[in-house]
Amino acid sequence: MSDLRAHLDRLAAAGDLATVDEQTHWADVAAAVAGEAARTNGPAVRLSDTGGRATLVGGAFGGPDRLAVRSREPWGRIGSALGVGHDAAYLDVLDTFVAARHGGSDPDPVDRPAATVDADLRGLGLPAVGAADVPIITLGVAAVPAARVGDANDDSPDNDPGDSRPTVVPEGDRTSPDAVRWVPVRGSVHGSDGVRLSIPALGGAIPDGTRVAIALGTPPAALFGATMRWLGESHVANAPRIADALGSVEVAPTPAGAVPAGSEVLVEATVSGPSQPGAPAAGPSGPAAPWESAVPTATLRARVDGVRSRKQPIVPFSPIGAPMADGRHLLSIAESARLYARVNNYWGVSPAEWLALPPEAGLGICLVASDVLYAGFEWQLANTLFSFSRLFDKVVVLDTETPPMDLGHAFDDIWVKAHPANDWEFSDPEAPAARAPHYRRDGATGSNMYVDAAWDPRWDEEYIAPRVTFEATYPEEIREAVRADWTALGFDHGPEYGPERGGDTDRGS
Repeated sequence: MSDLRAHLDRLAAAGDLATVDEQTHWADVAAAVAGEAARTNGPAVRLSDTGGRATLVGGAFGGPDRLAVRSREPWGRIGSALGVGHDAAYLDVLDTFVAARHGGSDPDPVDRPAATVDADLRGLGLPAVGAADVPIITLGVAAVPAARVGDANDDSPDNDPGDSRPTVVPEGDRTSPDAVRWVPVRGSVHGSDGVRLSIPALGGAIPDGTRVAIALGTPPAALFGATMRWLGESHVANAPRIADALGSVEVAPTPAGAVPAGSEVLVEATVSGPSQPGAPAAGPSGPAAPWESAVPTATLRARVDGVRSRKQPIVPFSPIGAPMADGRHLLSIAESARLYARVNNYWGVSPAEWLALPPEAGLGICLVASDVLYAGFEWQLANTLFSFSRLFDKVVVLDTETPPMDLGHAFDDIWVKAHPANDWEFSDPEAPAARAPHYRRDGATGSNMYVDAAWDPRWDEEYIAPRVTFEATYPEEIREAVRADWTALGFDHGPEYGPERGGDTDRGS
């Protein structure tokens, strides 16, 4: 099992974690420092002195944008957390998520979680935003009792459990993955023992008196699995088994069911307010998390029964509102993996070379590099993607030669290949509004748009503009000599930034 601390150690070894020893108070300052680090494409930030018991870490699952000069990939921290490597290729990270959708084994149970020290929720010093200095909960995993204990097929978002949902998981089932639902959670702390939470809508009300557990600083695989489970799929494994497939997660018992045993902080609480979508209950303070744009949500109030932590807990958080924050990166990879798998199983063939919702674009654009199977396939592919997700309202179809997540190359293809009159297509203006882009406060509907930035497969080669590349411009002996001496010439960044990539996006005819 790889816990949060092992992940941070790997980031530090890769030079992608900065430690700030100066005091940065949990009220606003901590979140602002992490947000600025994310905005300027800096490393993850560990804040060791915030005035609370917990060490805060911002950006543990974030990354730099691909429009800036950088030596790190945006998905590198997620790749590190998965164990595939800080320098993993994008498709390796995507394939890891895809492979985990159907789950692994039942997580191994342990007697009790690592969080064993009694703690005070306010005393932890969770980050706060806003003038009210309300501590917020991000990157958390909530454990909620399943609708019917032991029913392996009852973990569907569309299930309506009615009155059959237990308020407390029976003692003998508290480490069963079928007795619990793991969900992403955003929350805020009110008073000494009150929390307001936003979670995915589970298909029915969660009755007052239901015991829930909120785990912070979980093993990364648990956070990833909880997020993946609720992104529009009904035929995937439950979250604990997805997590086990991603990272061999151990679980520990609570009245709410199994929780990740390696969690840094564990908050046990009792529901005391509405949980139905649209119910008149005040939601948590602060901006919404990106995953809340991807799934229907419910809000609830809960009373904290107890808090346990490790001796010196570490709590990661997402600086909500920062353009390249953790939550946006995580949702980008999880939703891209889901759509990539669905598209490549839809026609009985696998046309998509890669697919991405760039966090740089606020998840409002879907880029897909695909074979064009027949005339009009680009239009069909775009509309299929729109039907699979309401997160974005723009699809750009690219040739398979476009490198994964190379935004400069994608923009260049739009410029060179996509004629505004012929290759930009708009849907009916009454189409349902996408959830990630925010054009108006009233949530008004709007058009979808797709851009065909791939060469028409019916064109003869003579009509296609030649690509001006390092490979095509210089003789082979010159190319090999430059590559062989690349490091000796003083370039200390990775080979992906070598000359074979350097001129690749220049075009000419």
